[in-house]
Amino acid sequence: MERLDKHFEKLTKASFARYGFAYGELIARWPEIVGQGLSQYCEPERIKWPRGAGEADQKLGGTLHIRAEPGRSLDLQHQAHHIIERINQFYGYGAVTSVKITQSHLTKLKPLKKQANTLDDETGEALVMRLSSIADENLRQSLLRLGAAALGRKPGSPQGE
Repeated sequence: MERLDKHFEKLTKASFARYGFAYGELIARWPEIVGQGLSQYCEPERIKWPRGAGEADQKLGGTLHIRAEPGRSLDLQHQAHHIIERINQFYGYGAVTSVKITQSHLTKLKPLKKQANTLDDETGEALVMRLSSIADENLRQSLLRLGAAALGRKPGSPQGE
């Protein structure tokens, strides 16, 4: 069985390269790279490489553009050397030589809220009866959740209407 991330890198490479990111790792691992404290009020926008940015030119280092929440750019300016050091440590070479900070609201996506599927009484009872012969309580509960997800009606869904 192949891992999905292998194909994801191929599909997104051109899009991330457009904004100066070799891979989406800098974006995906931003909190890990700069720390939870800084990542709460800033995010990377792109890396601007020197003109003629072939692979050899990228080794010279680029400018990291960071979006910061209003009122936080001064804090980031004081932490710029720390951010550059952490990113270069992450890449393993001097990928970033300077930081440009822009004040704007972050584009972080809100986490998805899990909404439980609802089962009608008849289907729920039938599922419980079918799984009652399983002795392992953890397995039975897992299968019950799986069955409810597969057979249930999602809130706001036109299923069953």
